[in-house]
Amino acid sequence: MAVASAPAYSYPVAPSAPYPTRRQYRTSQVAIAGVLLAILAIVTVAVTTFAVARFTGGTRSACTVNCAPKIVTPLPETSTYISSAYKFQVDYSSSWTVRSQDANGISLGTKIGLVDVSGMKSGQSLPQVLQSTVSALPSAQWQNVVQVSDVKGAHIGGQDGLGAVYSANLVGTNSTSAQVRFAVIAATRGGVTVVVFAADPADPKNSPHGMPEAQSFDYLCSEFRWGSS
Repeated sequence: MAVASAPAYSYPVAPSAPYPTRRQYRTSQVAIAGVLLAILAIVTVAVTTFAVARFTGGTRSACTVNCAPKIVTPLPETSTYISSAYKFQVDYSSSWTVRSQDANGISLGTKIGLVDVSGMKSGQSLPQVLQSTVSALPSAQWQNVVQVSDVKGAHIGGQDGLGAVYSANLVGTNSTSAQVRFAVIAATRGGVTVVVFAADPADPKNSPHGMPEAQSFDYLCSEFRWGSS
């Protein structure tokens, strides 16, 4: 007698999960790149806004002629000179020494150099004033004088002026010579011309215009106050 065999049972095969297509992967990359670019754009705008605000100085009037970025740090303590002849006022560091003063101006010894501020009745053009100031320097002391650069945005007390920086060899009382840089800045307002003469030991590699005390001289010019006409 033949024995009937049970029919064979076949299990259903589970469908295989589809792999991500290359197109989906590229789409994901594009989305991430877009987010990064958006973040970068936001950061760039923020940094640019900060930089503009830092140099424009808030509500100060914008300079329009020969202007350069300028950051001025106030002096910790100041003294004030007032010209009895022309009524202008000059603030200077209390650590500086007064070499001489009269009705027209003041001469100061700084920490390493000197600065003179003098007033006069206006009559010459500013280029002539600069030229006459340099020409009046004693040639026995101020030797090999050469103009190095112009002072862009030169001003005295908010009044646009003219300025230049020079190099020279300064001969001392013991006949020793030292390299110096000096600046001459002149401006005219209300019939009065004011000249600022400032000199320092030359340091062309590390200081603006080669003058280590340039920031203090700039502060003096910025805080200068003209007499009422």
